[in-house]
Amino acid sequence: MVDRITWLAGDTVSGRGSGSRPSDRLLDWLTARLPGITHERVVANAKRSWMLIERGDAVCHAGAVRSPQREALAYFSNTWPMPPLQLVVKRERVSAMPVDAAGQVDLAALLGRHELKGVLVSGRSYGPVLDPQLDKLGATSSVQRITSADFGSNLLPMLLQGRADYALEYPNALAALASQRPEVAGLALLPIRGNTEMVLSGVACPKTPWGQAAIRRIDAVLGTPEGAAMLRETLLSELPADSRRSYRDTIDAFFQRRAQPTPGL
Repeated sequence: MVDRITWLAGDTVSGRGSGSRPSDRLLDWLTARLPGITHERVVANAKRSWMLIERGDAVCHAGAVRSPQREALAYFSNTWPMPPLQLVVKRERVSAMPVDAAGQVDLAALLGRHELKGVLVSGRSYGPVLDPQLDKLGATSSVQRITSADFGSNLLPMLLQGRADYALEYPNALAALASQRPEVAGLALLPIRGNTEMVLSGVACPKTPWGQAAIRRIDAVLGTPEGAAMLRETLLSELPADSRRSYRDTIDAFFQRRAQPTPGL
């Protein structure tokens, strides 16, 4: 019996007004359509969120990137396809990055350049393509992993302050931060070779009988034309125009499927 859900939420960019974050909009919508359930929202960073899910607590994450490791710990109901992560650098540092003729970064070569300092968020998934490369980094790596109060809003300011040379982020996160901090115009996005597919995110609940019951209730309301329309509108409001154009077909196909419940869940 699911009569209470504690929601874990933490968007990449902080400092927005209340209710303006995608996770807030999603939870407002779900709360109104899941009668008989008490909803509590708590802010938790990636590391703590996945500790609670792995422990089997009665919690669900409002916006988790899917990966094989996480799918072993949680049931998912897909919400958004995200453009792939890109490398973020100060514009004057672009020439120092190992970039091919197509303008794509060779991540393996970059990680081997110890004079270039990278910064990542501890406990955050960077998607099924990049996670295996990043997980191999040893203690002597030039990539620093930090524990962030949210999902990494302090990484891009670190680049602007010259405390790191590069980070990995989604284009929409950079666009959201640019609306608050004009100096973000000094940052550039570079595509990463081999990382061209959109990344799926979704609601995640622990792989327990409670978690399965919760995700089925959640998926039943998301898997409707109304649910798909809400998710689509939220995504498109976040994406830069070039991302909307580049991934239009993938986005259309995703939300056509999302208008129905997830098979076999």
